[in-house]
Amino acid sequence: MLRRASLAALALLPCSLTPAGAGSRSDADLPLLSQVLAAPATVSYSGVVETVRMESRATVVSVYRIEHRAPDLTRRTYSSPPRFLGDSEIVKGNLKFSIDAKNHRIVVTRSDPTIMAGSALRDREALIRANYRTTWRGNGTFGGRPSIDVLLINKHTNRPTMLVRVDRETKIVLDKQEFAAGGAVIGETRLDHVRYAPVSPSAFDVPKGYTVVQPRPVNGSSNDPDHVVRNAGFAARKPALPDGFSPLDGDLVDLRSIRTVALLYSDGIRTVSLFETATAVAPDMAPFHPEALNVGGRPAQYAEDGTVALLTWNDGTLYYTLVGEHGKAELQHIATTITP
Repeated sequence: MLRRASLAALALLPCSLTPAGAGSRSDADLPLLSQVLAAPATVSYSGVVETVRMESRATVVSVYRIEHRAPDLTRRTYSSPPRFLGDSEIVKGNLKFSIDAKNHRIVVTRSDPTIMAGSALRDREALIRANYRTTWRGNGTFGGRPSIDVLLINKHTNRPTMLVRVDRETKIVLDKQEFAAGGAVIGETRLDHVRYAPVSPSAFDVPKGYTVVQPRPVNGSSNDPDHVVRNAGFAARKPALPDGFSPLDGDLVDLRSIRTVALLYSDGIRTVSLFETATAVAPDMAPFHPEALNVGGRPAQYAEDGTVALLTWNDGTLYYTLVGEHGKAELQHIATTITP
């Protein structure tokens, strides 16, 4: 899992089962959406999460045990793929601890603000409503639990993006299937063997004696993307991204002693992180067999590590890195809007 963090030594976004939006028979009546987003704050549970994603080279499977204690404690312990065996992630409020058991290291980052309570949840709900319309697919059963099944359609592309199965009683997401532009299923995340019961606080203890690694904040750091860009110390940008992705969060950090602007975008369901520097800095992509692409006629490199994909390029002035759980075509499309 620290390999994943090295891909994004950068990355501020978590790879997890986050409750996706759902709806009812019409866009005018979506009480279920609010209930789904609020459910983790009141429902404690444990289970096994399996994520399958069809990538350009192979099908990637991740399996982890999840333990969640309401309102804001979550632990994920990985059993697959083999290189992540024994690694774990612990989320405490807005802090995420990525634990590399083999190398006795912990990478500390701030977790995705869209899963937090209060105004962030309201902002996320507003984004989902703005970018998606819903089609009720009926009531069903998943893993022995009665479910409500909903299809989310992207308003910008008019294409189905995700099918979500929600536990009818608890409003926890049990299954979500993601679709490519052509309609094929490109990924599925399912919660199996779910058990709704209190989880001991000790399950979220961070191990002692580990080396702690975290990006060093610099003067001017802020959660406000506009503030971060203004105080970058170089001609940083806050580009507009396509298809409803809006900037939610920003950081100004030193990565390998290079001043870096990190911006987190979301359309309410999906997230993507953009990193900018005035000096060439990029993760070592060689272990991931990068593929040569072009962005705006300029050379770029694309790589995948598990479900996380990464694209790096420069526009002659700034150096960019996009990180997200997106396919090659989508990341290249986003990059082209940044560097036409």
